[in-house]
Amino acid sequence: MMKPTDQTAKSIYYQLADQFEISAIYHHQDRLIFRARPYHDREQALQTVRKRLLTSGFEHQTKEDDHGLLISVRELPWRKRIPRLNLILFLATLVTVYFSPFFWTYSFDFLDVPGIFGDMTEFTIALMSILVFHEFGHYLAGRRRGVLMSLPYFIPAPNIAGTFGAIIKSRSPFTNRRDLIEVGAAGPIAGFIVAIAAMVYGLQTSQIVAIEGDAVTFGDSLIVRLLALLVLGPVAEGHDYILSPAALAGWFGLFVTMINLLPLGQLDGGHILYGLIGKHQHQVGRPLLAVMIALGFWWPGWWIFGALVFLFGVKHPPTYDDAMPLPRSALILGVLALVVFVICFIPVPIKV
Repeated sequence: MMKPTDQTAKSIYYQLADQFEISAIYHHQDRLIFRARPYHDREQALQTVRKRLLTSGFEHQTKEDDHGLLISVRELPWRKRIPRLNLILFLATLVTVYFSPFFWTYSFDFLDVPGIFGDMTEFTIALMSILVFHEFGHYLAGRRRGVLMSLPYFIPAPNIAGTFGAIIKSRSPFTNRRDLIEVGAAGPIAGFIVAIAAMVYGLQTSQIVAIEGDAVTFGDSLIVRLLALLVLGPVAEGHDYILSPAALAGWFGLFVTMINLLPLGQLDGGHILYGLIGKHQHQVGRPLLAVMIALGFWWPGWWIFGALVFLFGVKHPPTYDDAMPLPRSALILGVLALVVFVICFIPVPIKV
C-alpha cells in the first residue's frame, strides 16, 4: 500500500469539503485522517462520502472523540478496487464488440465468411485497446494531479462497432485550469496514438476495389486520408478502399477521439478549451453546436450528440482557481489536443 501523497490528501479533502467542515488533516502510515464536523445530517453526509470514495478506490472508517469526528481514509487494494459493475460492463462490451458483425445485418450469415473469427478477434483487440488506453490516460493523469476518478465504465451497444465507448467519472473537483487540460487531453491523445497504430497496421492488409452498387461509406478525416495515401497510395476515380478489421477499429477509434474532443460542456474538448480560454469557452461552444445541428441534415448522428450536449449544458463550470496562470506545458498540450480534433474531424462520418 502506497503512502498517501499531498495530492491525494487534497483530492480527498475536496470529496469531503461540501459535506464536512475540515479543521485538520493527519498522515498515519497508509491512512489520511480528517478531523471533521458535518454541516447538516451526519449519516447522510457519511453515506454520500462513502459512495464517492468507493468509486474512487478508497474506503473510510469513522471515530468520535471529545473534539468531534475523525474520518480515516485509505486506498483499497487492487483486488477490491475493481467494482463488479465495471467488470461486468467490460466483459459485456468485449462480447458485443466481438459479435459486432451481427449488428450490420442482424443476421448470423457472417459466420459463413472464411476467416471471420480471426477478423473478429483482430477488430476486438484493436478497438478495445484504443478504448482502454483512452480511459486510463484520463485515470493516470487524474491520479498524477490528485483528481480522484473512477475506473472506466465500458458501454456495450447493439451498433456496428458493438459499443458506445466508455466513460470515467471524476469524484473530486478540478482545482485549476492546468489540471483540466492535463486530465482532459491525456485520454484522447493516448487513444489517438493507439488508433493511429491500429490504422497503419490495418491499412497494410486493406484493399482498393472498384465501387459497385450501394455500400456503407465511412468518411475520411485529414489524418485518415494522409495515412491511406502513405500506406495504400492514390485511389483512382470510381474506386475506394475496404478497411481490414484493425483499420476499421482504428477508424472508430479516431472517430471516438473526435467526438470526445468536441469543445463543448464537460466533454474532454470542453475541459481543454475551458482550460485554455476560461469563461469564454461557451462563446466557442455555442456556434459549434449550431454547426452540429446544420451537419445533422447530412448525418443525423450529429443531432443525437447535439441533444446530449444541450441536455448536459454547453457551458463548462469554473474550477476552484481559474486565476492560476497556465504553465507552458499545459498550453502546448491543450493546443496539441485541439490539433488532434481538427485532423480527426469528419463532417459526414457514415453515409450510404
